[in-house]
Amino acid sequence: MEKYIINNKTVAVLKKNDKTIIYNVDKVDVFNKNIFKVLDYNCNYYGSSLLGRKISAKNILNIKYKLPIIIDEINKITLIQLNSPRSKKCIYLVTNKIIDYEEKNKYLMIKCVNNINFYVKITKNNFEKMLIMAFKLNNILFWRKNANFL
Repeated sequence: MEKYIINNKTVAVLKKNDKTIIYNVDKVDVFNKNIFKVLDYNCNYYGSSLLGRKISAKNILNIKYKLPIIIDEINKITLIQLNSPRSKKCIYLVTNKIIDYEEKNKYLMIKCVNNINFYVKITKNNFEKMLIMAFKLNNILFWRKNANFL
């Protein structure tokens, strides 16, 4: 598979060294492409660029790091970045595929649809802040685009 379109079945996008692993509700795909190329391709597919999405989120939310990335506004596909993109392993979760989460021994177990779970070294508070920022970004953009129609 050369190109992948992030869609309503996508649960997570992971960086593992120079590969990108995509968890879907029904399968897992592995690509020999850099995760940022995959994310940028998808942002472009849905009408922006990864850099454009990051600049927009940075300006709207007034934060600099671990910005939520809106991939597809219509289908409400937004990613949150759980750890540093410089690490060999970086996880981006689709927010509307998260079901629950709980702390376990300095890790957060994040439960997603179809029993797909991730254990991430992140505090519950930091994770909740990321979710709130993603929700806030989506809400602000929704209201900006629909203010004239309400």
